Amino acid sequence: MHRSWILGMAFAGVAAASGCGGDYILTVPDQVAPAGGETVTVVRLQRNDFFVLAPAVEEAAMRFRIGDGPLRAAYTDNLGYAAAAVSVPEKPGRHTMTVAHLDMQGDEAERDCDVYVWDASRPVVAVDMDCLPGLWLGSSEDAAKALRHLVVGANLLYLTRQSVRHHRAAHETLTKAGYPVGPILTWQREHWHIVRDGPYKLPRVVVESRLVSQLPEVRKVFPHLATGVCDSALAAKAFAEAGLSVVMVGKAAADVSTELRRRESWSDLAAQGP
Repeated sequence: MHRSWILGMAFAGVAAASGCGGDYILTVPDQVAPAGGETVTVVRLQRNDFFVLAPAVEEAAMRFRIGDGPLRAAYTDNLGYAAAAVSVPEKPGRHTMTVAHLDMQGDEAERDCDVYVWDASRPVVAVDMDCLPGLWLGSSEDAAKALRHLVVGANLLYLTRQSVRHHRAAHETLTKAGYPVGPILTWQREHWHIVRDGPYKLPRVVVESRLVSQLPEVRKVFPHLATGVCDSALAAKAFAEAGLSVVMVGKAAADVSTELRRRESWSDLAAQGP
């Protein structure tokens, strides 16, 4: 069985539910996993007790489930994070995971997130979402057309530097502008690792505070992630450092150690492909 080591700590949605002393804030990311494998889902539970402050909720029991699949559970740590390895369906497609918490007072926080289940043998193209022209102002039909052509032969992954609070709105904007659907991840995420402890040596996910790049972890599970599309030197460098070839749209300078292909414009990318 494949195991997905991917964590999109990019915020895919926040659920607020009434709790004792304030509202719960449950943050759940987009998930990506190979068909028939697992995704390690890391969520965060906070409580909005003091208007702008949202302290972490410790030792809260969290439940994770995709459809009618197996139920998984984990407790939050001192920063409010909880993580569990959740089995995903055998069939590729977009599925729904429900994450929930019920406290002793009967108040519940619940959130659904998208789980993108992909065939690990299919090509994957990463796109710097922040480079998409005019995305927040109506977008560019040429760019949308170029990405629609890409998904004919590959799965599409969006990467962004934007605040985690904008990802749900970004999904809606991408769809409205004619871009193909795909998970949104941040360029970096919190590092985590799995330990086995206790008398039964059961696996437990430990979330750390240091940040790591998402791309190398994605490539461990999806080895055919080989191309990154962008228009900036910064994104090109990040793609190259992860071992991806770079498709640069426009004339920005780029000093990369991997293959670099240029397209003069998004219409050129739509016509020629990557």
